[in-house]
Amino acid sequence: MKATTFWNLLKFFWVFGFVCTLVSTASAQNYYPANIGNEWVLESTDGKERRTYSLEQPKNVADQEFVLLKIETQNLRNNKVVDTDNYFLTDEDEGIKLHKTVLEQAPYGNVTADFPTPVIFFPKVLVLGEKWDIVANAELLGIPIKSTTNLEVVEFEDVVTPVGTFKNCAKIQLVLKTSAAGGVINIDPTTSYQWLAPDVGPIKFENSDGLVYEITNFKLSGPPVREAQGPPVWQLPSLEFQVTGSRLGGILNAKILENVEDYASEVHNLGIVAVTGGIVRPGDGTGFVTNAQSRQDLWVAGIFGNAPIIGTVTLFAENDKGRTTVTIKVTIIQ
Repeated sequence: MKATTFWNLLKFFWVFGFVCTLVSTASAQNYYPANIGNEWVLESTDGKERRTYSLEQPKNVADQEFVLLKIETQNLRNNKVVDTDNYFLTDEDEGIKLHKTVLEQAPYGNVTADFPTPVIFFPKVLVLGEKWDIVANAELLGIPIKSTTNLEVVEFEDVVTPVGTFKNCAKIQLVLKTSAAGGVINIDPTTSYQWLAPDVGPIKFENSDGLVYEITNFKLSGPPVREAQGPPVWQLPSLEFQVTGSRLGGILNAKILENVEDYASEVHNLGIVAVTGGIVRPGDGTGFVTNAQSRQDLWVAGIFGNAPIIGTVTLFAENDKGRTTVTIKVTIIQ
């Protein structure tokens, strides 16, 4: 069979990035804001197609632990949806992990690839020259199919689009190789490119035929925070954190929270009131670090030889109406 017949059916990993803290070589950048409700709309430069990427809560109860990344392709000439691709993901310490894909492809029906052992969809760190592979096994029309995608960060560059110029974008090359049992399907390797803009996400795509899609609209939603009528109101995702630390000399440290301001309403200032247990004092590895978005990340540390390190950290958030504290329990393991 010809490659053109199966190209849309076998795009197990038309990867366009996702993530919560993907960073460049220069500094920490959020190359794929990962909040549910985020949406990006890209249109082909020939005016024929629109691709809408959205992050949603899965409808199926069995999939509620995942974030659903949905790509819907629409024919602009008749406003009909051509196909819908579904990626079921989780955000973990090592990076964004892929658990399942479901590609809705008429007239062949759904093509599903499951990953009993989740694979890295995107690593936490994007650096120039970074490479990783994604391998999937599925079945199409009763034929076992194996798909391998080789990904590489090939450049960081500025990108001009209809909605503006985006600086320091990560350009990612995707080489897709597909094989079938018995060699009944003949598909040549294909190469495509995806550009991700810091603090925005996917802004440009070039498919294997050289057709370019550019961003025309997007919306980003932040974590829900209740407006304060007085002092700040804390809305942390949990009061207990267990994290794997990284050794730096004799210290074991770990990032507990990113963009802490998102978890306290109308906050003007953040700080630490006290630490207990095995947590070292602020300034010795415990404390707030300003990230590339000029926001605060909370890091907690302890003496390496004492792991697991267990203790508490009492935080404060204040504004011109007063101060509010909250105490979290932290366990750092090696």
